[in-house]
Amino acid sequence: MIEIEKAGRRCGVCRSGRGWRRFELVRSAGREPIVLCRGCRARLGNDPPVGRKPAPTLEAVPPVAEPLARRKRPTRRGIDQRPDRLRAALPNLPGSFSTAMAARAAGLNRDKALTRLQDLERRGAIRRVGKRWSTDAPPSDVAAAMDRLEARTSNIRIVREGARVG
Repeated sequence: MIEIEKAGRRCGVCRSGRGWRRFELVRSAGREPIVLCRGCRARLGNDPPVGRKPAPTLEAVPPVAEPLARRKRPTRRGIDQRPDRLRAALPNLPGSFSTAMAARAAGLNRDKALTRLQDLERRGAIRRVGKRWSTDAPPSDVAAAMDRLEARTSNIRIVREGARVG
């Protein structure tokens, strides 16, 4: 009890004072006695890191002159080594998808996914269709013209030559 009072009712490792009446005194060979709380005693047992004698220092070996080897330039945050999660998720997405869908599939936040999608658009891997993204091939000129015409004339039926509406 005297050792606990000398330690200021604090654990010698975590400095906690909680439950000080249940503190234990650990006496290791060649060390001063150390007060431990129950948590530190359970984690560390009879070998707490406090009170250890420092390891003997090794004498410094004089450096040997070696030819300077050219170091490899570090890659930007290891991007080349890590697989691109967004590119890996693209085949699992439908033909037309939103930025949020791509972000969820790749496990990225929306802003990072948007930046990566814009980068892929510049490279030609995907294209933007309105507010959505598409991995499908761009339509031919005729199909695109028909789509635009149908979008502008939603209430007009387009009748082709030879087909009678009746």
